[in-house]
Amino acid sequence: MPTPSSPSVGPAVTWRTEVDCSEILDQLAEYLDEDARAELCRAIEAHLERCHDCRVEVDTVRKTIVLYQNDRHVPVPSAATARLMAALSNEYGSGGSSAGL
Repeated sequence: MPTPSSPSVGPAVTWRTEVDCSEILDQLAEYLDEDARAELCRAIEAHLERCHDCRVEVDTVRKTIVLYQNDRHVPVPSAATARLMAALSNEYGSGGSSAGL
């Protein structure tokens, strides 16, 4: 958790050199933001060196961001579409209408 570094006006904040898992998750967006504070990044990177679970979480979020940033269309194979349609038909009936979808 950040603590004010001085009573001065502004967002001056200091960070402990060690952070725990919950702090990692709370600060993940700032860490992944290229404009994040250098001290925060160093503390998080030190934690990530020791914590496999948080490394996995950070890697997953990074990959998700990359996928959304790419914003590209990936065609679904026709066999997968056919299996999906069959499963939906089996689950919801094959009335032929798209009502309720």
